[in-house]
Parts: sequence; C-alpha cells; structure tokens
Amino acid sequence: MIIDAHCHIGTDVTFDQQTTEEELWANFEKYGVDGGIVQPYLPRPYPEEFKKIHDRIYQMSKAHPGRIFGMSSVNPHFYPEDYDRETIRCVKELGFVGIKITPPGHAISPCSKDGFHVFELARELKVPVMVHTGMGVPFADPIQVEPCAENFPDVTIVIAHAGANFYTHQAISVARRHENVFIEPSGAGIESTYDILKTLGPSRVMFSSDVILQMAPEKEKYLDLYRRGVLTEEGLEQVMYKTVQTVFQLKL
Repeated sequence: MIIDAHCHIGTDVTFDQQTTEEELWANFEKYGVDGGIVQPYLPRPYPEEFKKIHDRIYQMSKAHPGRIFGMSSVNPHFYPEDYDRETIRCVKELGFVGIKITPPGHAISPCSKDGFHVFELARELKVPVMVHTGMGVPFADPIQVEPCAENFPDVTIVIAHAGANFYTHQAISVARRHENVFIEPSGAGIESTYDILKTLGPSRVMFSSDVILQMAPEKEKYLDLYRRGVLTEEGLEQVMYKTVQTVFQLKL
C-alpha cells in the first residue's frame, strides 16, 4: 500500500500551479498510489476562496472513502474568528485530518503570534500541523519550527519537504530533539532522504509527492534505497503508508 502524505488540488496563485481532482486521481492510478491527504493549492487570499477549495476536497474524499483525506489550509493572518471558523468546519464537519502552514504563501513565520495560534487550535482539535519548509527562507527554514515543537509538545508536527536539501540537516536536528516532529521529504534528493532515514529511522518519515510531476521520482527514491539495503521490506512499508497512517490516524 502507498499513501501520499502531501498532495494538492486547485489553482495556486503563489506558485502558479494547478491540478484538478481528475488529474490527481489519474496520477495515483498511473503510479500505483492507493490514496493520499489532499490539501488546497494556495487560492486568492479571501475566506470564501478557501471554503470553496475545501469543499472540493471534501467532495473528493466522499467519492473515494478511505483513500482520500482532507487537510485544511487557511491563511493564519485572517481574523482569528474567520480562521477558526473555517478550520473547525474542516476538521469537525468535513472530517479533515490536519492543518497546513505555508510560510512563503501565507507570509508567516510558524513561530509568530499568528503562527502559534494555528498550533493552539490544532491542540484543541487534536490534529497534526504540517509546515512547508525549504523554499521561502527565512520563514521556511525548518529551525523556525523548533519553538513550535517546544511550546506545543502535545501537537504532532510534520516538516514538509525536509528543508528541501539546503536545510535538511536543520530539519533533522529539530526532529532529533523533539519526538513530536516527523519528516516528509518531498522534493528532497535521495542523499538527503538517506541522511534522514539513517538518523531518524523509517517510523519518523512519510512518503509524499507534493506535485504530480514528482510522483515517479519520489516513489523511485525509496525503492532505490530499499534495493540498496538502506530500507528493509518492513521499513519500506513504514515509509510508504504506516507512518502517515499513524500520525494522521487514517482509517484506510
């Protein structure tokens, strides 16, 4: 089984990307991926636009129960009542399994006042927070996640992209010091992924693609590490679906 921890639908006005529900599902089928956690691409910064894309993700999850799960992504700079209303709706009414912060797209440091509010709400809702890292430093430097891990030890945190090669060892360092931090290395090369696995082990690492063009190379890097003996068969299964299943409490 393979579950993608990080994929998108919608239109992204920050990174100029677009993926439809049909394109994402076809990509899953092409590469033998059984399902995934779907989050919005970054829409125009208005509350109603986030609501629309969250509703689309919900409809996709209804069409593929036990295979597609939603993750909310609301701009943390919205008024707290607007941020909370939509995020709570996503988790409690739509059944979403996590919350996302994208520092370059949301123009935010995870450890800022508005960033901390995300973790406060995640603690209340008992869901993990995924934080984009790498592209978009200084806000997206994985070291920015450390104060969040320290102040919210009861909130599970996923460092997306593992710092994107240049900042991978910051991501590893944060995860080594905080057991509530996990790594999602989409976009990180095989050498960086090797370092992560050797340091943290497969139980702290989860497979993801992020964008549909990365599906094949992301899948292949773990298969190559398995062929090289870096991952056992059990370790490969752990990375490909068991870590994400455990972290996000997925009912597959």
